[in-house]
Amino acid sequence: RDSQYVVDCVKSCDAQVQFGSCKFCPDGLNALDFGVDNDADKCHFCPKYDIKYPDRLVPVFGANITCWQMQEFYESVDIDKNSQNCALAQKMNFICGCDGTGYAGANTEAKQAVLAWLPRMMAILSIFGSLFILYDTTRTAQKRCKLLNQMLSTLSIFDILGSTAYAFTTLPTPQADYLYGSEGNDKTCIAQGFFIQVGTIACFLNVSLAMYYLLTIKYGWQQARLKSKKIHFFLPPILVGLVFAFVGVPYYDNALLWCNNTARYWPEIPVIQAIVFAT
Repeated sequence: RDSQYVVDCVKSCDAQVQFGSCKFCPDGLNALDFGVDNDADKCHFCPKYDIKYPDRLVPVFGANITCWQMQEFYESVDIDKNSQNCALAQKMNFICGCDGTGYAGANTEAKQAVLAWLPRMMAILSIFGSLFILYDTTRTAQKRCKLLNQMLSTLSIFDILGSTAYAFTTLPTPQADYLYGSEGNDKTCIAQGFFIQVGTIACFLNVSLAMYYLLTIKYGWQQARLKSKKIHFFLPPILVGLVFAFVGVPYYDNALLWCNNTARYWPEIPVIQAIVFAT
């Protein structure tokens, strides 16, 4: 009977359930996902009934929905275990401490710690590498005068900004998301996402670097001619990167391992194009 109430409600309201700002979640859920042929096909929010945190809020079906309410709903309503409704709910059951897939495949605290610390260590190594390049390209006046070194040092600065943001991994993510190490809020999440996006300017500067080598090696351009086009090597990549960084502000949200632009598709397109072009 409860199942029929849900189906009737969704049909009459023309309702659709979505998990906002989740780039990797199912697109939408509707009444057609309800109903099972036998009990073996029934979805359970916490399959082992092991909710550790019944009062935590689960940001799936609206505000102020607690773990125990999610559990009661899935126990009282017939929802197929292979449906998107079930997939979305179980994707978030780690919040309640349920035994399951966890997030990003990390179903234990040890695995979640690895997810937080491995990118952090890689980002720190990237920072040290960029600091060395920055030091090497600016340590003498003669080196600082070369256009190539100016490009490498500028690229390194933006890489340091992006890598530093990545190094925080889950730390700036909102505490309410209950990720390993999350100690932030919406503002810290937006700040991290912004500086990660600013860091992509290094990728765009790689295109300028590739163009520099093309003009130097293949077409034989001399330093004087290259320096006359200096603004074209610096302004477009920096401008494009900053535009995408500021345009992305409304979309910066938790992306599981860190905060980033959660809009679908378009944030990745310029970076992919830059990688292909530079290659």
